[in-house]
Amino acid sequence: MYAHYSSVWAVIDRNAFVIVLLDVFLRDGKCEHGVKDFLYKVDKLGYEIVYLNDLVANKTKYQFAVSNHKLGGISPHAASGYQALRHKVKNTIKQSINLFYRLSGATERYQVDRMDPIQFPPLQVGIKQIRFMYGADISDAWSLDAWNEIYDLFLCHGPNDEMHLKKRFKGKTAIMGYPRYDGYFSPDLNVDDLITEFAIDHTKQTILWMPTYDAFGDNVCSIPYFSNAISDFKNDFNIIVRPHPISFRLDPAGIKLLESCGFKIDRDPTRDMNKLFRIADAVLCDHGGSAFGALYLGKRLVFLTTPTADTATVLKDSSNLELMKYFPALEVEQANTLGTLLKDTSYWSDRLGLRRELSDKFFANYRGNSSQKTAEILTSLDSILS
Repeated sequence: MYAHYSSVWAVIDRNAFVIVLLDVFLRDGKCEHGVKDFLYKVDKLGYEIVYLNDLVANKTKYQFAVSNHKLGGISPHAASGYQALRHKVKNTIKQSINLFYRLSGATERYQVDRMDPIQFPPLQVGIKQIRFMYGADISDAWSLDAWNEIYDLFLCHGPNDEMHLKKRFKGKTAIMGYPRYDGYFSPDLNVDDLITEFAIDHTKQTILWMPTYDAFGDNVCSIPYFSNAISDFKNDFNIIVRPHPISFRLDPAGIKLLESCGFKIDRDPTRDMNKLFRIADAVLCDHGGSAFGALYLGKRLVFLTTPTADTATVLKDSSNLELMKYFPALEVEQANTLGTLLKDTSYWSDRLGLRRELSDKFFANYRGNSSQKTAEILTSLDSILS
């Protein structure tokens, strides 16, 4: 989340907004890979930081709530009387157990959840809802699902996601561009630390492989299928693998496989992705938003297609499928052609015009200024949603 929001947080008025965090972040940074670093960086921004549980317990509601998805819950409606009673009983039991642990001198075991167990969390803390689109990779499987009905305004990357959202949902739209990559266009972006960290050899091209987490159980993560084949190119290219941060917790087998192949692995979940993209000549993806970052920043883009991709839920009517029509999509048995493909300069030169055309479809041309554009929208919500 830090990568998505931080460039916007840096330019909006600290006195006009607060940062609301899920209560999972209260667990001393032990709940997720990289949480402590995330909390440290957020704290340095200088905003008031509040927690969802406290807001609900205090019956605090803001005029506007900005989120990138529903964040939990199963319905736009509040819990029924029975559901609320059952939730209250569970909290009472948790409190009793916590009291026992405290009296025993031990740490409390359970966190008491004051939130409505049924309603989508953004609705519990905001009167009007704004969706900050998570990425340009939209699909029926998740990002265009029915829960988007809760939003009064969508902040879109460009014409494509704006068009799809307008067709399906009642909320207004505003185009913000791609704020998370504003830093890429800064003349002050320094990558010396990454060159040292990953021992980059300037005589070789650098490949950034960004396998995503297989959230839907579709077996579309490229790690188990392509690791051995791609490791054969370690002598010809600088290869950096950046797994989805969730993979370090939920896919230890995949991380272990990458380690056994001797890859240089990026383990920093709050990494400035502008730096990684700056040193990359080519980007390998399976699905998700990484392919669109590569397109936006003009990188050589290659898809790694797993055997189950054709039936994968996550790729159902996905905008990734459109990119796959125009960029190489290698199947497992074609992985040995990767080196030749990436070194074919004429092939990639022929695609410069196509890249620009596709980029104009998916992104507004606010390169370097998208964060400021987003800040202007967020400070004008009263007039936009009046």
